[in-house]
Amino acid sequence: MSYQGGVAQLKQVEALVLDQTAYRFLGDNFDGPKMDKDQMLWLHEAIRGTDLEDSVAQQVIGATLYVILAHDTHDGIDEPSDVKQKTWQERQLTVLAGDFYSSLYYRALADFGMIDLLAALQRGVQETNEAKVNLYQLHITGDEDYLAHLVMSKAAIFSKFATYFECDETFTFVGARAILLTYLLRERKNWLVTGSSLFETAYEHGYMAQNAQADFAMWLEDLIETLKAEIKANMGGLAISDMTEKRLQELLGQ
Repeated sequence: MSYQGGVAQLKQVEALVLDQTAYRFLGDNFDGPKMDKDQMLWLHEAIRGTDLEDSVAQQVIGATLYVILAHDTHDGIDEPSDVKQKTWQERQLTVLAGDFYSSLYYRALADFGMIDLLAALQRGVQETNEAKVNLYQLHITGDEDYLAHLVMSKAAIFSKFATYFECDETFTFVGARAILLTYLLRERKNWLVTGSSLFETAYEHGYMAQNAQADFAMWLEDLIETLKAEIKANMGGLAISDMTEKRLQELLGQ
């Protein structure tokens, strides 16, 4: 598929997700998680080349994005890191939004008879939750374990999706870390604006401390560079589209 063709397909997936009356209502009335376009890109890459018709593939990607939206929405109910706790009405809308997204992906995958994929994605949600709990409670054995939990907390659903569609381990490894890298780059930007970060606890406990004298800004930068190095070390022979290659290089250059 050409670069232009890939971009067109992603726009169709995005339109499919956004073309829901309830989604548009939530967009106007609910300050919750938005669709992750990098997740969408890697899901599209994972399903590319399968024997699914384009229209079906787009709906499967859309359903998986709803899994991610449902999880991220429910996960946002009064997180300990929230500076401003939600009102009762905001909490109710958050719960309803998460339930809405859940119903969409259940229905879509059930309609296609993809019960095995549904089960795989649910395992991804479970692994995501377990990783987040371990990170929050610092049930981590060391730096390697910390990084593995970070990857799982952001990309377990993608990894299950890629495995279901028989993507090779290198692709899944790089894709999962690219998704985490996107998150870390956003976190760095957010920290520069707000002066606070969810990663400060890990920094204070000495995880990923390559330089004992590093302040938090340097620590976060080292974490990002470590992740970039892992991606670069596994890119040899990686078969991805020009569109995904371009985006990956953009991330590595930031």
